Amino acid sequence: MEVNALYRNCIFESREYTETHKRVAQELSDHHLVWKGKNIDTRLYKFSADQLSIYSLRYGEEVEIVPDVYNGFSLIHFSHKGGISIDSDNNRYDVRQSNAIISTPRKKIRLNYSRACEQLILRVPHQEFQKTCTSIERPHLFPALVRNSGTLINGQSSLHLQYYLQTFMTLESYAKDSDEYLPWLRHTEKSIIMFLLLQSAEARDKLNSRPHATEQRLTDKKRHERIERLHEYASRNLTQPLTLHALASHTALSERQLNLLCHEQFGVSPMVWLRNLRLNAIRSILLGNPSTHLSSVATLYGFSHLGRFSQYYKAYFGELPSETLKKAING
Repeated sequence: MEVNALYRNCIFESREYTETHKRVAQELSDHHLVWKGKNIDTRLYKFSADQLSIYSLRYGEEVEIVPDVYNGFSLIHFSHKGGISIDSDNNRYDVRQSNAIISTPRKKIRLNYSRACEQLILRVPHQEFQKTCTSIERPHLFPALVRNSGTLINGQSSLHLQYYLQTFMTLESYAKDSDEYLPWLRHTEKSIIMFLLLQSAEARDKLNSRPHATEQRLTDKKRHERIERLHEYASRNLTQPLTLHALASHTALSERQLNLLCHEQFGVSPMVWLRNLRLNAIRSILLGNPSTHLSSVATLYGFSHLGRFSQYYKAYFGELPSETLKKAING
């Protein structure tokens, strides 16, 4: 997705801890910020229209963010480069590159940005969701959206969202030069809001319509326990051959239930989630030890075909593993 129009509207650039925290808090939400390294390169860009604001945010370094619970708005995170993981109300979501999430936490939230990650963040006031629900005579859509702490947007739906965001950024830029574009811009804002409402409703409907969904869905507490157990087991055995049956057995779920849980929490199947976990582990090794032999570490983590590994890596992080090594060497 082309975002050069947004890059022309820089709010600030900084290599300072304190300034970064202060300026991001002013724009988005007050938060606690933990830096996982010293390579700070924060950049924040912004567009604002009548109803929506869109930001491009990157920290340069891997960071952990614990915001205050959002008051009166939702944030839509689109992973433009790299990915993030989000723990929201005891649910975990992995938002890989080119995917997005509608984030509406009610109790607590924690976000983890990967190194060199760039997020496009859409801020939508709840009153705009409510207005749209009223205008399309679907008042039930807003309560459904805010009851769900996170709705993943991937696949074909992600392509639709990219189209809307691209149009929004282009029109906002044009509207600065000519009022003739303002009606189209306002129409696009309303279309984005309607799209997000329907995505949230569709995700819930799909989950509820699956055979035996009521019996298979777990309580929030049990879901969190299963996810924690899955993470612990997989992380401890990343260099071992793991099957879907082994993952399901260790989490005390059937393969069908585990598949349902992973799609609900991570937006992908259990084995794709495991592959992404291994890719993250490899990236940490490459960044921490630039002298690492690439093929050896890839093979250690189960990627025997180096070309296919590179494809997976680039799709997930937006760069080749060799490019990660160059960054690590150059600091």
